[in-house]
Amino acid sequence: MLMKEMFKRVRIAVYLSAIITIALGIVLIVWPLEVTGIICRVLGALLTIMGAVYLFGYFVEGKGILSVAGGLLFALLGVWVFLRPGSVAKLVPIVIGVVLLVHSLKDFQMAAEAKQCGGGSWKLIFLLALLNCVFGIVCIGDSFGVVAVAVRLLGLALVYDGISDIIIVYHTVRAVKDAAVKLTPIDVEAHEIE
Repeated sequence: MLMKEMFKRVRIAVYLSAIITIALGIVLIVWPLEVTGIICRVLGALLTIMGAVYLFGYFVEGKGILSVAGGLLFALLGVWVFLRPGSVAKLVPIVIGVVLLVHSLKDFQMAAEAKQCGGGSWKLIFLLALLNCVFGIVCIGDSFGVVAVAVRLLGLALVYDGISDIIIVYHTVRAVKDAAVKLTPIDVEAHEIE
């Protein structure tokens, strides 16, 4: 019963994550440049605030030249990113590509688990994971060179990632359930033989 509850929680978490990933992908497809600019400006504001915190810490404690240097560096970098989001926008595909690669590694692990449990759908899971990996590599390479196209591709990759996660979890849970049924002991009555 404990294993069943654990699988239920994992399945719900993965489905929720997949739905959020699909929604984020759709937003990136519909508004690529706007989203990229917003992300970069938020990052710039966070860096500026972090720099200010470092500087404030130096003035309060009165020591740590690294706090001053780090604070100035973060503050200046934050202002630059906030004012020039297009320069940083080229880093977004790389970050999303890394996320997709990490997801694909988890998907490969699920394919291996499904194969160990004797699930016939492990090949499908493996192919979905492989496509996820390819999307990640393409995003990191940013082979299109145009941020809007790359961001739309990222959105498509995120939609695919969410849908493939739902399919992978469904087939993995099914393979584990099938394996558990095969291992369930049969309850019989014992009779003395005379």
